[in-house]
Amino acid sequence: MKMFLALFATVLCALVAVASASAATAKRPPALTPVAHDALTRALERGRLTEARYSLERARSLFALDRVRRQYGQVRAASPREATAILRDLAARLRLLSGKDRADASAILARPTDSADPYEQHYRANAILAEACDATRPLCVHWDERATNRDSPPGADGNISTIPADVTATLTTFAQVWDLEVATYGFQAPLSDATSSNDGGDGRTDIYMVDLGRASLFGYCTSDDPNAFDLSYSYFDISAYCVVDEDFADFGMSQTPQEFRDVTAAHEFFHAIQFSYDWFEDLWLMEGTAMFMEGQFRPAVEDRIRYLANSVLTSPSTPVDRGADGFEYGAWIWWRYLTEELGELPDPVAVRQVWESAAGASVDTDGPGPDTNANDLYSLQSVVSVLSNRGLVFKTLVGKFAWVNRIPFTFYTEGSSYPRALPSRTYTLGARGSGTGWRSVRLRHLASNYTAFKPGVNASRTADLRISVDLPRPQYGSKAFVLVRPVGQPWHTHEIALDAFGNGARRVAFGRGAVREVDLVLTNASARMRCGRGTYYSCAGVGADDQRTYSFRATVR
Repeated sequence: MKMFLALFATVLCALVAVASASAATAKRPPALTPVAHDALTRALERGRLTEARYSLERARSLFALDRVRRQYGQVRAASPREATAILRDLAARLRLLSGKDRADASAILARPTDSADPYEQHYRANAILAEACDATRPLCVHWDERATNRDSPPGADGNISTIPADVTATLTTFAQVWDLEVATYGFQAPLSDATSSNDGGDGRTDIYMVDLGRASLFGYCTSDDPNAFDLSYSYFDISAYCVVDEDFADFGMSQTPQEFRDVTAAHEFFHAIQFSYDWFEDLWLMEGTAMFMEGQFRPAVEDRIRYLANSVLTSPSTPVDRGADGFEYGAWIWWRYLTEELGELPDPVAVRQVWESAAGASVDTDGPGPDTNANDLYSLQSVVSVLSNRGLVFKTLVGKFAWVNRIPFTFYTEGSSYPRALPSRTYTLGARGSGTGWRSVRLRHLASNYTAFKPGVNASRTADLRISVDLPRPQYGSKAFVLVRPVGQPWHTHEIALDAFGNGARRVAFGRGAVREVDLVLTNASARMRCGRGTYYSCAGVGADDQRTYSFRATVR
C-alpha cells in the first residue's frame, strides 16, 4: 500500500502538469477510491497500469468482474455503495485515455440507453424504452418495458402507457427525497444535463432502472457532462444522472425492498447534489454526508448504523476524516454529532453551509465557461470556516465529540443504537498512593484515546483520583476530559484546563462503592493539514500535528 500511495502522489503531480496553464482555477483530480489490496492494485503499483487505465479496469469490474479477473487475477468485487466513487475516478481521468481505452471508458460512463457494450450497464437492443416524469419536480425515471428483458421491472407488459408499480415507487421515492434535500433543506438541485449528448429528453435529472442486483450494486450516480472531461480540470460543478436497481429484491432480508430503495435514493441523489457543488471533494465529506442523508430521510431504517463498524466509535485512533477502509461511510457520525450539537435536527443547516463553503464553483450559478469565482475550500477547511463564522471553535467541538462518543447514549437521540468508543486500556487502582506512573500515546489529527480507571478492592471509600496530563501545546489541538460514573448516577464530565505548555490536572472522586469508573479522554483536535501527500485524508494530506506525544498519570489520593 505504501508503494501505491507513493505512485499515486507521483502520478498526481503529472496530472497537474498536463492541465492547461491558462486555467488558473484548475485543480487536482480526486484520489483513487481505495479498495482492498488486490490484483488491480498490484498492477498499478508495478507499473502495468497507468492511473487512468487502473480507473478503467476498476470501473469495468463493477459490471464485468469475471472478465477483469480472467485478465488480472483475483480482483475484489466492489461493495454495494462504491460504484459512484469508482465511476467518478474514471470520469476524472477519461481525458488521459485514448483510442479503444477512451471508447471503452465512454461506454461505461454512458447511460443505459446509450451503449451496446457487453461489459457495461445498458439496455438490450430490443428494449421498449419508457419514461415517467414528475409533474412538478425536474425528475424523470426511465425503464425497459419489454417483460422478457433482464432489466425490465416486475409488471412490465410491453405497453408504455401502463406504469409498473416499481416505477411508480421509484419516482415517488426520488420525489420525496427531492422535497427533503432540495425543497426543505435548501441544497442546490442537481445541474441541468442539457449539454450532454443524451440528456434523457431534456435538462431534468434522469434516473434509470436496471437490474443492478446481479452486480450486487444498489445504485450509483455518475456524469456524462462534457465539462467533466475538460482537459484543463477547470469545471468543478457538473450534472449527473443516476441508475438504481429495478426492484431491490436481490439484497437479502435485512430490509424490505422499499427500505432499500429509500436509503439508496436518499444517498445517491445526494451525490448528484454534491456534483453541483464540487465533484472532486474528499470522500469522507461526500460519502459521510450521503450516509447522513439516509438517516434524515428514513430514520427508522438503520442500515447506516451498521457502517459505524468502521468509524471513530469503534476505532478512536483513526481520524474522522479518513476516506478509506469504510471509514468514509462511518464518517456520517460526525455530521450527526454536528447537527445535534448545533440544535439543527432535523434541518442540517451546517451541513449545507459546509458544502457551500467547499463549492468549487459559486453557489447557485456563475454563468457559462470555466469556474473562476470559487470558494473551493477543501472539506476540513470548510467545516472550520463554517463554525468560525458562527463564532464557534472547531477544536472545542471536536473535544466534545470525543467524550460524547464514549457515552453516546447520553447525547445522541438515537445513541442507544450506536456502538461505544472503548478504552484502549483499563487500570484497576487500589490503595492510596497507587497509580499508573506516566504513560504516553501518540495521536493523529481528529483522533482520540480513552483510558479507564476502576476502584479496586483495596481502594478507600473516600479516595480521590488525581489525573495529570502533559500534552502538546493547546495550539496543536490538545484536549483532555475526565468522565466520572458515580454509582447509581449519570456520568459527569469535566474538562482538564491546560496551561500554555499543555500541562494540567484534575482531581475527581474515586471511592470504592461510590464510583464505578473514571475515564480519561485525550484528543488531537487539530485541523492543520499538509495537503497533497497522496493520503486518504482531507486534501490528500497529513495532519501537521500528527503523532505528537500525549502523556498522563493517574494517582489515588
